[in-house]
Amino acid sequence: MLILVLLAAAGFMISAEDSDDDAGDEITVTYEVRGTGSEAAVTYLGRDQGMAQETGVSLPWSKDVLISGWDRIVSMTAANGPAGGDITCRILVDGRVMTEQTSSGPYASASCSGDAGEQ
Repeated sequence: MLILVLLAAAGFMISAEDSDDDAGDEITVTYEVRGTGSEAAVTYLGRDQGMAQETGVSLPWSKDVLISGWDRIVSMTAANGPAGGDITCRILVDGRVMTEQTSSGPYASASCSGDAGEQ
């Protein structure tokens, strides 16, 4: 019985070390906005989960953000102006598409989010 307890504890310690190593790894998140309009307003989570906003950005638009740590939630919203048209947000993690959404119309918004650590 003691041997089983020691083996279980050793396995947990190795698993915890692997998890700690993963938390320190940086991943590249790319936020993208495309659309038929000429410009948009974009809000996204940046490094350290800080909210960033850019208004009047020309389309297409993209931003690369390096993130690390345990909390790898990524999120963005892109909004059309009064001219309308289609607007698409897309989030890529290390070059792979994680999520993509499209919306249409004046002042329409498309929102994308997810857990980049699950990629």
